Parts: sequence; C-alpha cells; structure tokens
Amino acid sequence: MKIIHISDLHFGMHQPKVLNAFLQETALDKPDIILISGDLTQRGLSYQYRELCSFINQLPAQTLTVPGNHDIPFYNVPARFIFPFRQYKRYINPDVTTTFENDCVRILGVNSVNPLQLKDGKLSHETLNRIERYFKPDDEKLNLLFFHHNFDYMEGLHKPLANAQTLLSFLKQSTIHLVYTGHLHYAHLSLIAKNNGYSCLALHAGSLLCPRSKDNLNSYYVIEANQKKCRITWHVFDQEHFTARSIYFIDFNKKNASFEHLNPVTDDA
Repeated sequence: MKIIHISDLHFGMHQPKVLNAFLQETALDKPDIILISGDLTQRGLSYQYRELCSFINQLPAQTLTVPGNHDIPFYNVPARFIFPFRQYKRYINPDVTTTFENDCVRILGVNSVNPLQLKDGKLSHETLNRIERYFKPDDEKLNLLFFHHNFDYMEGLHKPLANAQTLLSFLKQSTIHLVYTGHLHYAHLSLIAKNNGYSCLALHAGSLLCPRSKDNLNSYYVIEANQKKCRITWHVFDQEHFTARSIYFIDFNKKNASFEHLNPVTDDA
C-alpha cells in the first residue's frame, strides 16, 4: 500500500510552480491514500479553501485531512472563539476527525488546534480518549495516527504540543506504528522506543507549498507499506521537479527496530 504524506500547504501563500510539479509526481506515483496534516490555508479564508478544494479534486487518490492552526480565523477574533472550524467544516469535512481502514492499515486523523492559542497546539482529553479507543490492544494492522502539531522539541522551532508528554506516554504503550505531523516546516524523523521493546516512528513533514520553511525546502513523504515493513522516501522540490532525497526502511515486526537510511540513487531495496 502506498501513502503520501503532505503538510503545511498554506493556500493563499502557496507556490503554483511547486503545486504543479507535485500534481505531476502524484499522477506517476499512484498512491492509495494521501494524508494532509494541517495548515491547509494561510488564513482560513473562503477563497483559500476554494483553492484548496480545487487542488484536492485534482489528486489521484482518496485524501484524508486534519486542520492546522492557520485554518481557523485569524482576523475575525469572535469567530475564532465561537465557531473556529466553520470554514473547515463547510469546505472540507463536517468532522475535524477522520478515519480510514482496510485489510492493511488503520488510520486516524485528529484535531490538535487550540483556538485559544495562535500557534501552540493541544490534544484534548476527548481526543486522547478517542485515540485510545480507536487503536485496539490486539490490532495486527499497521496503525497510523496523524495531526498537525509537532510533539517533540527542536531548538529554535515551535514549541511542542502542550500535553506532548501525555501523548508520548500513551504511544509507548500503544499499538501505533507511525505518527504523522507537520507545523514546523522542517522535515525530520524521530524514533520512539515503546515499553515492550518495539518501535514507533514519527514523520514530521516539511511544508509542501509554502515559500517560508525552516529547512528552506518544499517536500513530502511517500510511504510504501508491506504489512509492517515500511519504505519511506523523502521527496524534495529542486527548481523544476521533485526528486528522491533520502530513503528509509523500517520493519515494525522486529523489536528495537530502527530506520535504515538507504541510497536513493543506487539502492533498489
């Protein structure tokens, strides 16, 4: 199964050249699912959501989305507090939570946006309970969780979720294998060692379309899953098109699993 993970599109500040290159690449990649982990728009305005919808309609696979902190009103303060997700629910999904399941994977997307904060996120108690209920203790599928905000600390970048330690404690005793986030505009992977000796991998996507990025790149991930063996390719935009910059492999069946870094040019593993 092939999954594409993109984040931080920021329609209203997006780069059409990068967008067109991504559409060309995804048509060739033929993914089964595309995950978008928030900041779909720059300011949550109607015209930005309409541009986003046009983009989503051109994608060659089912798309699962969650909101980011940029997807709620910024200038309209009363709307931000009274009905922050009205535009998101109007254009994207009546629910800020999304799910997908087939014979191979179980996917849950949740909301990490805190309307009381401009940037910082938090997973509510209700959301944490929903995550716990969704992923079963005896689940044998590849389990994927995604939301917008980062939950680990990187110096000089945005603070992690307000209750990041609570989430980490849960992940360490859960059946979740992969966690997808964005927010930082800085692509990186981080490994979480579980209490039972198995591993969980966090994929923090860079910005796909925004010209402002902490790593000075526009990028996305392609995850090819064969049961619990995953090959992860990081694609980076380079002037005219996207190229494979790094490839990683991890086998979640193994205890103490780490991700191997493969050569994107010479290694066909």
